Amino acid sequence: MDDRVRRDEIRSALRSNLEKTARMMLEFQQTGAVVWKRRRPASSLSASGTALLSSFAEYVQKELAPGSVRIVVAEARGFMSHLDRVGRSLESVTVDDVRAFLVEARPRHASGMGNTVWAIKRYFQFLNHQGVTELKVDAMLARVGPRRTRALPCFTPDETDRIVTAIDTATPRGKRDYAMVRLALSTGLRCCDIVSLRLDEIDWHRDEIRLVQNKTSTPLTLPLSAEAGNAIADWLLQGRPDSGAPEVFIRLYAPFTRLTGPTGALIMSRWLAEASVSHRAHDGKTFHALRRTTGTRLIESGAELALTAQVLGHASVESSRRYIALADESLRDCALPLDSFAPAKEGPR
Repeated sequence: MDDRVRRDEIRSALRSNLEKTARMMLEFQQTGAVVWKRRRPASSLSASGTALLSSFAEYVQKELAPGSVRIVVAEARGFMSHLDRVGRSLESVTVDDVRAFLVEARPRHASGMGNTVWAIKRYFQFLNHQGVTELKVDAMLARVGPRRTRALPCFTPDETDRIVTAIDTATPRGKRDYAMVRLALSTGLRCCDIVSLRLDEIDWHRDEIRLVQNKTSTPLTLPLSAEAGNAIADWLLQGRPDSGAPEVFIRLYAPFTRLTGPTGALIMSRWLAEASVSHRAHDGKTFHALRRTTGTRLIESGAELALTAQVLGHASVESSRRYIALADESLRDCALPLDSFAPAKEGPR
């Protein structure tokens, strides 16, 4: 299965769902029932190692957003697992051990090692603070190679129209997916924020959404457009299963609980195919592309970067600059006309 992901034959989200289905079928065969719960990979770390990671999570969550905490803890877990495999311990760890881990981790991080290096630096700051090791890695990790970046695409107006038109709003699934897509296009919200959006975070009287962003932990207030509001109302009144779950968007089948991480990828895969919009693994045409589409349309409409950053909930204006590269029509206005340059023959006369 991992080989198929590496060959771009399937996406990691599909692999996870296939593995989950296989585990559930095996559990039903062995026990005659399926206990619906989130399963995390069994940790190969010792009890003391697991306890140390828990302490690290508490240490960093005082100053990092929940999403960032998950990143640094996952990288720290990977580093500790690496040490276990090579028979090393944190008490005797050396610079060579850190370097070997980074070399091993490099193939898994196609876009760059910035997050991994940052996480390892934070982990060693914690280990130094706890007196586990005296090894300082800041100097060794002071310089990281430039992050490989590329301008991932947004959807064209034609593709956007085809996607929303293709969604079958006569079914509960279609009502839910249509509402999520409309909300993403009108607000630019991240998929994680849409999935966790609660019923009490929608102010129907003011046509507003008030929430705390998952990634940055900062509050955000956005207008609720008529299209998105009507789509959400249709889902709530005509499609949403009867459930006490506080989230707006929930599962269609029991248990009627909040949606999980891969939902956005599954939604886009389904409706991109229905809309005949070309899509392959890692081409950037994901649920997050709806957010990029909103940011790009704001730039194309003449909105300033500061306003775009405010709408999208960016902590820095710099995060919104990437959308300039996607605003093709606006970039064309920046090109100088060639007729002002007289042609000249080059080379020996």
